[in-house]
Amino acid sequence: MRGRSGLEAGLAAAGHVDACGVGAGSAVRAADGALTVATGDGVVALLHLVPGRPLRAADPLDRQWWGDTLGSAHRTLRRFTHQHLAKFDPAASAAAGRHLAADPWLGPALRDTAAAVRRIMVTDQLTYGVLHNDPRAAHFRLDPATGAVGLVGWSAAGTGPLLADLAAAVLAAGGPDAADGLVDAYLHSSRVPRDECEAVLPALLCLATALAAAGVAARAHAGGAQPGDRAELTRLAGLYAQLSDAL
Repeated sequence: MRGRSGLEAGLAAAGHVDACGVGAGSAVRAADGALTVATGDGVVALLHLVPGRPLRAADPLDRQWWGDTLGSAHRTLRRFTHQHLAKFDPAASAAAGRHLAADPWLGPALRDTAAAVRRIMVTDQLTYGVLHNDPRAAHFRLDPATGAVGLVGWSAAGTGPLLADLAAAVLAAGGPDAADGLVDAYLHSSRVPRDECEAVLPALLCLATALAAAGVAARAHAGGAQPGDRAELTRLAGLYAQLSDAL
């Protein structure tokens, strides 16, 4: 469970994004000014509503708004700092677990891609900043009345290469074959250079794909398997093979 300090760091980031004009579901402060309130089971926060409907991953126009809004949020956070934002750590993703035996490719994929991303972070000049860490379409809100698009769900925010968020968004859109408009819109609105994206995004997308598969496998191992999990693991395995061959 994410601690109170980490949650409040994410809420602080949301407040900064919201103040810069991108609706982010900022927290309503308590009477003492706190972003959260302790309860018997943990902490709670009351968030401002961001009006509108979730974006649709399959809609080409929505994918452009998706990329544009993610890039805008990253740009607004370029000078934002908070001591409790967790740092992106590819090594943490390669941890062992029985669920990784669900498919023979999964364990090696996590270890190999984590090592590749770690090398890139050491040797390449990357654009770093605040990450949303879960930029799927459902966390974006399009207000039909104004055309404004917001980005909610900042509780897991952290710091790291900005392209890690873009990789997660591309994967959520269905993979690189379905996300050209998303990537172009992101590069137009963010501060990440196109050549950096072309060089680094494939490796981060491989890691995101392996992590997504590990999440499905972990859920099944814990007894929470869903009807479509086997098909999703098969899809992710095929996407990973396609992406890793292209590296």
